[in-house]
Amino acid sequence: MTVEESMRPRGFSEPKDTLQKHILKDPGNHPPSHFKDRMSPMRFAMRQELLRFTDTQSVKLYEWQRAHRTKVRDIFFAYTSSLGSHTFYVLCLPLPAFMGHFHLVHDMVYLLGYSIYVSGYLKDYWCLPRPRSPPLHRITFSAYTTMEYGAPSSHAANATVVTLLLLSHIWSSSESSVFTKLMFSAMTFSYYFTLVGGRIYCGMHGLLDIISGSLVGVFCFVLKHFLAKFVLQDFKIGDHWWSPLLSVAFALAILFTHVRPIDECPCFEDSVAFVGVISGLECSEWFLQRSNLEPGAGMGLEKGMALFLLRLLVGIPLIVIWKYVVSKPLVYSALIHAFQVPDDRADKLAKRQAAKKESTTVCPLYIGEAKIDIIGRFIIYAGVPVTVIVVCPLAFAALNIMSE
Repeated sequence: MTVEESMRPRGFSEPKDTLQKHILKDPGNHPPSHFKDRMSPMRFAMRQELLRFTDTQSVKLYEWQRAHRTKVRDIFFAYTSSLGSHTFYVLCLPLPAFMGHFHLVHDMVYLLGYSIYVSGYLKDYWCLPRPRSPPLHRITFSAYTTMEYGAPSSHAANATVVTLLLLSHIWSSSESSVFTKLMFSAMTFSYYFTLVGGRIYCGMHGLLDIISGSLVGVFCFVLKHFLAKFVLQDFKIGDHWWSPLLSVAFALAILFTHVRPIDECPCFEDSVAFVGVISGLECSEWFLQRSNLEPGAGMGLEKGMALFLLRLLVGIPLIVIWKYVVSKPLVYSALIHAFQVPDDRADKLAKRQAAKKESTTVCPLYIGEAKIDIIGRFIIYAGVPVTVIVVCPLAFAALNIMSE
């Protein structure tokens, strides 16, 4: 685990020039002129208004963190923060599908995907800084997350949509007793407050970040249920031959028209990943419906947990093999050689290395992602639901570990 600083004694202070170097190394901390010259008037005005809530937060948050920090809590909140990472979702979202609960996975993918996209878009649009470190101590396993803007918190957005979805499933169940519903509701709220409160404890987010992230989660949840109930209630993706084309075209359109941040920030990478998962899910659903197959069929628990555990032993390695072994060389080779997509990775890498050489203490201006990386990452993550929904059931059927 990386902790940016060790715990400091009460009354800690740093020389002004050292503190300024630390501040400018993180995105969003440059003076207003840095952003005014590169933003539209409305975008800059919104940023300046919201900046009032982040400019004075760091000292108060540091005092709170210092008062409550212990080694045990450091470890606990560092580990539980991984419950909001995209790697966790890639490996854990398939679990309900392997139990036959495809509709839960379907809803979860949409809610997580678009909450990540909306929160990432607003992060890059507002360009607001995280709470400053120092004085705060950032407790995290990944330095990657410290290089993002602050508001809205994607962890808070994720936790909110997951909590609302689980609560809606818990309380809509007619088979569970009131006691069971209350017990699972308490567990769900514990998950929410652990993940959200941990972002403040770990020095990663302030109150504006948490509140705005939670509002993004509520917005995505309400919008999804409105569309499902009133707009897309009778829509079947398999009835239309053009559905996968529209899915991929829409996904790439919202990715390539994504707002450009001012400073370097890796938020966009998560948006590409989750939008890819959504599109892969839609294409998989379309394929199954066209083949007169039911997603999740034959993967219930009617024959006990043993078959489910066997499906995990087969399915999880298949996902890992696709995501971490096969996909990257296969996808990039196809893009370069079969589809003649220009490989612009070297150009972007050279620009980043030049920016690092120019200054090691100031966050550079946004360089942008290589186009081939956007397309490649999109396809790689689209392949995850294809593996879960199409490939895994074929493997389960061949090994006779289905429930039907």
